[in-house]
Amino acid sequence: MEKDATVNGSLIHMKYQQDDICDMGHLPSGVPASSAIPHAETADGLTSEQLVEDDAPDAFFFRALEQTGIRLNEPQIEAVRTTEGPVLINAGAGSGKTTVLTCRTAYLMLVKDVPPRNIVLVTFTRQAARQMKERLLSIPGVTQAMVKQIITGTFHSLARMIYFHKLTDPPRIMSEKQKEFMIEQITKELATGEQYEPETLLSLLAYLKNNLCVVGDAWVTEEVEGLKDDARRVLKRYESHKRENNLIDYEDLITGCIETLRAYPEYLAALQRRMAYIMVDEYQDTNIAQYEMIRMLSKESNLCVVGDPDQAIYGWRGAEPSIILRFPEEHAGCTRITLDINYRSPSGVVGLGNEVIRHNRKRFKKELRVLPGEAGLPKYFATRSVEKEAEAVLALIEQLVESGDYTHRDIAVLYRTHSTARTLYEKLLLSGIPFTTHRDDPTFYELSTIRPVLDFMRLSLDPYNEAALESILPCLYISKARYMKEIQIISIQQGVSYVEALRHLKALPSFQRRRLIEQVDWLHSIARLSPLQAVREIRNEAGGGYDKFLGSEQNGAVTYHKEMLRDDLFELEEAVKAFGTVSEFLSYVDTILIQKETRKKTQQAGQGVTLQTIHSAKGLEYPVVILIGAIDGVLPHSIAVDPEEKPDFWLHKKSEEKKDEAMEEERRLAYVAVTRAMKELYISSPQYFRGKPAGLSPLLLDAFNEAVKIPSSG
Repeated sequence: MEKDATVNGSLIHMKYQQDDICDMGHLPSGVPASSAIPHAETADGLTSEQLVEDDAPDAFFFRALEQTGIRLNEPQIEAVRTTEGPVLINAGAGSGKTTVLTCRTAYLMLVKDVPPRNIVLVTFTRQAARQMKERLLSIPGVTQAMVKQIITGTFHSLARMIYFHKLTDPPRIMSEKQKEFMIEQITKELATGEQYEPETLLSLLAYLKNNLCVVGDAWVTEEVEGLKDDARRVLKRYESHKRENNLIDYEDLITGCIETLRAYPEYLAALQRRMAYIMVDEYQDTNIAQYEMIRMLSKESNLCVVGDPDQAIYGWRGAEPSIILRFPEEHAGCTRITLDINYRSPSGVVGLGNEVIRHNRKRFKKELRVLPGEAGLPKYFATRSVEKEAEAVLALIEQLVESGDYTHRDIAVLYRTHSTARTLYEKLLLSGIPFTTHRDDPTFYELSTIRPVLDFMRLSLDPYNEAALESILPCLYISKARYMKEIQIISIQQGVSYVEALRHLKALPSFQRRRLIEQVDWLHSIARLSPLQAVREIRNEAGGGYDKFLGSEQNGAVTYHKEMLRDDLFELEEAVKAFGTVSEFLSYVDTILIQKETRKKTQQAGQGVTLQTIHSAKGLEYPVVILIGAIDGVLPHSIAVDPEEKPDFWLHKKSEEKKDEAMEEERRLAYVAVTRAMKELYISSPQYFRGKPAGLSPLLLDAFNEAVKIPSSG
């Protein structure tokens, strides 16, 4: 029996058997049918047209805005008018914070007669800075000359301006490849016992700098006591080598700026006088180093920060949500303004977001409202498996487009991790449905945690595969820089494969040579195993020892995919189950990679369905959002349930505190995900995940408890 579901007021025919998909409705599977459905309260809809009297001294400004279509609501007007002293604007999702920031900047110049050169606008991205400038120029009375004088840019561009001003010979900023090459050379030079991937050490160093654990020559040792001596030696040598060669990396811009401000008090005082009005966007994503830079610059200024603690989702890369939460305490006389009217989403979507985030404790209390309109209730569906979930999503996309209401580019599929979307990605790739990924994200098989496992398999089939050998050498605790050339020479001189050449490396310690000879024999055997056996052998300490390698090599890793490495490897085990031989599986992987390249060449940029993680979707909006994998262990991720696994060893926090913080960040992720939807929101929850029963996300279950509700229609 096939299933029907209501979408956008009309029936959509779900092309699946009864056993494959549960009813699509306005309540998640597992929530009692008697439950009510959350919705957002309706705002009065009053704007500046009614709220600003014609005889007000600044009425001319608001009348001019209205002529361009900008009609501010009451809290937005308050935010624009409140120009003096410390101001915290708590801007909810879709509440028009960019409009408020640009209007406030124009208000300072046109109403308060503040010279443009005394205004600073700090953003997190160059794109946001460009958008601010463009919007400013659309406001009547604001000229190109005025906008040019405003200091508008990212934290790093502002830091660079301040830092380099005091240098007669400014340093060169290294590229990622240059940084990685330098780390490789230093590791070879120091002959460390541990094998570290450059990316791992560099991401650790960036994290430490963002937390001001490393500034110049100073290492706050008590904060990095978990760092192994070998890693510390490499990083210290890296820092000294940069100084000797007048080089810096990206994070040095902020720490260099702070050092400069501390070293030149007169310079700092001059900057403080000039920067009389500082506005900082996305303040909830600020890290400790950025906070310190702004704190120093804004001592004598009227500092206005704009952000939403409910959307603080970058703790894993050093952002510290407590910074915005402490702002009122640290700034006497702070004015707090809440932008609480959502202009993006319908009542049902905003209501769900309100109920998801309500359970967080570390936040500024707010309840988003909406303007009068359709309820736009979220729709939930459950499938038997992840495979069936992917098929259901493909069918839903096709039917939404066939309805004529949407194009492919109107639709976004969001997910917690890349591995969660592997099945959907591959089915989309082979289906011909146009789609795009965030910044051309790598396929699952190109992730740095997965690639070496595949290369073990490739070497077993082809022991002369040079690229595969280079990939796995670090996993065998053999330096690529030191031994790769020797392996090639041995292969040529003795007429053996690269794999066999490993037996003849003379410079290795005897215990390592014995282990390596065992691994060469083992490598030859992989091709005869089933793909699942092969992956497990590669991970197993008795075989490839890959899990053990990742466990030690990961020491201090903070990159997203490193933090989720076990998740990736379990997903790989799931992926290989469909294949009988290693050769078949690798052929399939190659097909996926070829299809990806073909799609890049033939598909017009930005014309397809968007596939992206929730993290990368922040700040964006789509007419239709499909959130997949809304199950316990995925959203919230298992790492939040067991935060002891999280590699933040340098942060001395109690287990319960870590768990609370991790769960609150997961809840914020869910909030960000659902509030991207402008018209329709679909949420999918597979009933089985990687062969085991999967429960509905507790973040969704919580949303149906004590909610502001409307009666369920069944």
